[in-house]
Amino acid sequence: MEFTVNMQPELMMSIIWLILGGAVFIVSVVFFVMLFRFRLRKRVKKYKAPKPAKKPPIEYVRNMALKQIDKCIYDLSHGRADIRESYQNMSTIMRNFVSEITGKDVTSQTLSELQVSGDQRLTDLIRKWYAPEFAMKTKADFMGDAEHAKNVVKRWK
Repeated sequence: MEFTVNMQPELMMSIIWLILGGAVFIVSVVFFVMLFRFRLRKRVKKYKAPKPAKKPPIEYVRNMALKQIDKCIYDLSHGRADIRESYQNMSTIMRNFVSEITGKDVTSQTLSELQVSGDQRLTDLIRKWYAPEFAMKTKADFMGDAEHAKNVVKRWK
């Protein structure tokens, strides 16, 4: 049996087609690289660091503490809180006030920790209030202590 198929001449296509195919391939590779690169940029968000919170003015913090102390006095005088709760509230108010002013968290420190690291004015108040704050019954003068706390708040710098 005889075959009638003859060999075709080498590189039947022109060199132009080879160059054009290579160029199309390179352009398509560059296109897809750019496409994925820009898509990834859109997906990945750059988060900025949060701006630090502005510290409230000392007068605002002072006025808020004075209002809260007045509310403690009002609650005690109108029977909404007993003397023990009033001392506990007053201690919380003063601790929050000092934390806001100084920037140090003294809200959860014990008396001994306050004596080591805290301000002497706060330590003296908390020491004076410790007995009535934790006793079931006390004969402490809450009104006098509240006025003393208000004076400390007013004179704090």
